[in-house]
Amino acid sequence: MPAPELEQQLNVLARRLSRPVRLHGPSGFTVLDRPAYQALWRIVDEGPVRPTALAGLLGVDLSVVSRQVRSLEDVGFVQRQPDPADARAALISATESGLRAFETTRQQRNEVLGEVLADWPAQDRTELVRLLTRFNSELESAIARRQAGGEA
Repeated sequence: MPAPELEQQLNVLARRLSRPVRLHGPSGFTVLDRPAYQALWRIVDEGPVRPTALAGLLGVDLSVVSRQVRSLEDVGFVQRQPDPADARAALISATESGLRAFETTRQQRNEVLGEVLADWPAQDRTELVRLLTRFNSELESAIARRQAGGEA
């Protein structure tokens, strides 16, 4: 099994993906750290979401989500509003500025991926997605089993 080589390549990928993300906001570039970008991604994809639900989606503590949401609010990419189902709770949603910045950035990131994969045969591109999907699913299951068994 090529576990050491796989771990090395996954580390290279993780380092590249952990770089700050430059979003094209209304006043030029806004640089977000990767966790804030991931939070914005989930907010855009899920629609208005409670902070507790966002923490669950991201697999992080509520205090972490609070800091991420605050940084997104500071640059005008998200807003809070009362939850109509429970006025004590808040919903976090993307602003128009946040949606535009996110979609522009997503498009540019997809263009880079398209450039990287341009010379790959369609079958290889499809196979890469299939294998990454399988890998991520099985990785999530393995982590859950270890956590349930008390292992780290």
